[in-house]
Amino acid sequence: MTRHMRTLAAVAALLVAVGACAEAVPPSGGTPSPAATPAIDPLDLRYKCEAFPFAPGLLTGAPGTAEQANDPIAAHLRAHLAGHGPDFDFLPDAGWHLTGQDAQHAEFVAVGGDRRLFVVVLKNGPEGWQVTNHGECQPRIELAEGLGAAEWAFDPAKPKPGPATQVFDALVTELSCNSGQPADGRVVGPQIVSSAETVLVIFAVRPRPGGQDCPANPSTRVRVDLGEPLGDRKLLDGGRFPPGDP
Repeated sequence: MTRHMRTLAAVAALLVAVGACAEAVPPSGGTPSPAATPAIDPLDLRYKCEAFPFAPGLLTGAPGTAEQANDPIAAHLRAHLAGHGPDFDFLPDAGWHLTGQDAQHAEFVAVGGDRRLFVVVLKNGPEGWQVTNHGECQPRIELAEGLGAAEWAFDPAKPKPGPATQVFDALVTELSCNSGQPADGRVVGPQIVSSAETVLVIFAVRPRPGGQDCPANPSTRVRVDLGEPLGDRKLLDGGRFPPGDP
């Protein structure tokens, strides 16, 4: 098993394990003990725009050159990027990375001049490879099967965590449609991924069965124990890439 596979398995297993007993806690709830977790390098996490996960280093290193490849998929990508008009002009002309491909699909991502991320998806159909989707992308962390994406925020009614903070309340919001209901009892996590510069806090949710309407979802309060004081590190939402301020 590769290092990435071991790390992904660890993250998925830990999220599932924590989620098995995760409950929304009221502001007055007791502080849970942090789960014992193996050290995980933030660079070993995987994110994706559509189907194919990629490492953070893919978009923080040198620009890609996948659009220059001598193959039919890259040729169709180049032709698409050469298009004119508002549907094409916002896409970077170069710097594309191939995040993955199989017999039926290929996916490219690139960083624009304003640091926005873009994706182009191609599908292999009866007429060969064709672009089926393109646009701006907000990569989300790769999760275990059966889990859905979530984001979290600080409680605006409380002081933001500081260097001495170890425990705080996060307001967790399910990103998928949930008929305007909170994720109480379905929050998975938190998963804490620490480095010398950052502390990433990652949540997921177990989606409700059946179809759901799409009004905005309210948040669910969850107590977070970092296991140690925050110190001078940045506290970030690691469920998206790049990890950002909650």
